Amino acid sequence: MPGSALAEDGGPVDPAAVQTPGPLAELSYGDAAAPVTVVEYTSLTCGFCAEFHVGVLPEFRRTHIDTGRARLVLREFPLDPRSLAGFVIARCLNGEATLAMIDVLFRQQAAWARAENASTALLGIAQLAGMNRDAFTACLSNKALQAEVVAVQERGRTEFGVSGTPTFFVGGQRQVGMISAADLGTIVDAQT
Repeated sequence: MPGSALAEDGGPVDPAAVQTPGPLAELSYGDAAAPVTVVEYTSLTCGFCAEFHVGVLPEFRRTHIDTGRARLVLREFPLDPRSLAGFVIARCLNGEATLAMIDVLFRQQAAWARAENASTALLGIAQLAGMNRDAFTACLSNKALQAEVVAVQERGRTEFGVSGTPTFFVGGQRQVGMISAADLGTIVDAQT
């Protein structure tokens, strides 16, 4: 693939390339100066992604992120229009509020991702974050922001071979699918 950071055999990727920020500001947990960066491509409607963020990430944060051993960069890889809408709403909040909204969306995934009317369910969650109906509507109508989120996804697909979620990169090593905090920690520790 021209411009791809993938090895010819589809194996590891160029670590410098995967750690280079894309079209949107990076969403990350931890110190940018941490010796190891984990890059996660995720979808807000992916059950395994929610399981990682709710059940695994708190432990990994305690053992590796909060101790300065690693940081986690979260990148959007929406698998469907509902996930795209959730990411756009989160991005409209900016800064730490974006990560807080992503956390809430993962924790409340069953309530909005499978709702008959996802827009109404998302509006209720957004209102809890202080977004009124007009701001919510304007945010969801922001075609430029939608395109930027899709560009993050496309970059993951074309440059790094991401085809499903969650997909993690630690250095040049790719880990596809659910992973425990201990196993992710072992991969991180092997990079130092």
